[in-house]
Amino acid sequence: MEEKISRALELLRKRSISEFEIYGTVSDSIKAESKECAPGSLIRSNESGVGLRVLMDNAMGFAYGSEATEELIDSAITSARYQFKDEHNRLPGSQDGYSSLDTFDEAVSNLSAEDCIAGAVALEKSARDSDSRIHQVRKASYSRTVSTVRIVNSHGIDASSRFSFVSSSIMVMAKQDDDTQSGYEFDFSHFLQNIDVARVGREAAKRATDMLMARKIQTMKLPVLFDNMTTAQILEFISDAFVGENVIKGKSYLKDKLGKKCFSGSVTLIDDPLDFHAADACPFDGEGVRSRKTPLVEKGTVASFVYDSYWGSVAGKSSTGNSLRGGYRSTPSAGIRHLCMEPGLKDVYQEIKGIKQLLKITDIMGMHTANPITGEFSVGVSGMIMEGDKAAYPIREAAISGNLYELFSRVAAVGSDMREFGHVMCPSVLIESIDISAQ
Repeated sequence: MEEKISRALELLRKRSISEFEIYGTVSDSIKAESKECAPGSLIRSNESGVGLRVLMDNAMGFAYGSEATEELIDSAITSARYQFKDEHNRLPGSQDGYSSLDTFDEAVSNLSAEDCIAGAVALEKSARDSDSRIHQVRKASYSRTVSTVRIVNSHGIDASSRFSFVSSSIMVMAKQDDDTQSGYEFDFSHFLQNIDVARVGREAAKRATDMLMARKIQTMKLPVLFDNMTTAQILEFISDAFVGENVIKGKSYLKDKLGKKCFSGSVTLIDDPLDFHAADACPFDGEGVRSRKTPLVEKGTVASFVYDSYWGSVAGKSSTGNSLRGGYRSTPSAGIRHLCMEPGLKDVYQEIKGIKQLLKITDIMGMHTANPITGEFSVGVSGMIMEGDKAAYPIREAAISGNLYELFSRVAAVGSDMREFGHVMCPSVLIESIDISAQ
């Protein structure tokens, strides 16, 4: 990758291109899957390449390739000639004070294909051994990735970061009499010591067996506890409302609500790409702008929105370091990088002890059908009827509907059970009451 970036710099200078950005990546990945507690499949990939942006007369051109060549430069220049000229197109200037962020583990880098196969097999075996009702494992995978990214531009940015990533995930099926239920679980980290495949397998089996013999329910109104996984689904869906591009285009529910209280006072949200728990934690964003924490909601009040360089210019603001990049093949775009919800002080089960009956939702079906602008939703749910802090019986084929933003204005309690989901970190959330209907 270093040779490719050096070659690209040399070619750009020969062409006297004065404004440019080179985005280079190299990654090495191994993914193994287990089938019937034996090696199932193995994928090994090693890739590097460069993405090139050139700014010519306010028009931004883009091209990418596995090598830095004359043809790549020609493609980027040609692209710029056919793009609209826009005064807000810009490349960020040099940055001071990149944070030091440790997201690389040599132990992950040293994992071999055989190690990944062994991890996948151990994962499947732990699920099968945990409960005799586990009759099928659909997918048990274990993977590791080591990557480096470097961004160089003509305005003085030269930033690089290296990270490692190890993950495990499994889907199991449990059967009792004529009833079959599925259970999914995963874990990931930048550090090998944080991955416990035996726990992941056991938790997947428990999720499946807990739902066996689930009942249908009559329409009722109950307090609802979203576990941290379903809370993460909701937060990820509404996160786009904080993106400056959507606010400017009128595609955000929060477009005219800056400084207004739109959420419960117990809700505080920040975007924190510097948290090393995040899947893509990095000292800089997809344009090389310094990463920083951005408060989004402070005790229920909308505090700010996020911007990349382009949309920051449109809004008359600076970039908040929120440019996302899918790799060297893609151009940057504005977005939330790591949405974090501040936890409560008490365990969520202490909060619900005095409640006679509530629904704990552990799975949401159809969240993608909700309206991203208005927040209106109608989704299928399954979970557990709780009596106090004790599980009574599982339920399935239920539905809830309403408005996601209004839902978060009625948060009665926030748990302390924080969990990382890659781009969202959050606890469980208790909502005062919701109408629950049979599907």
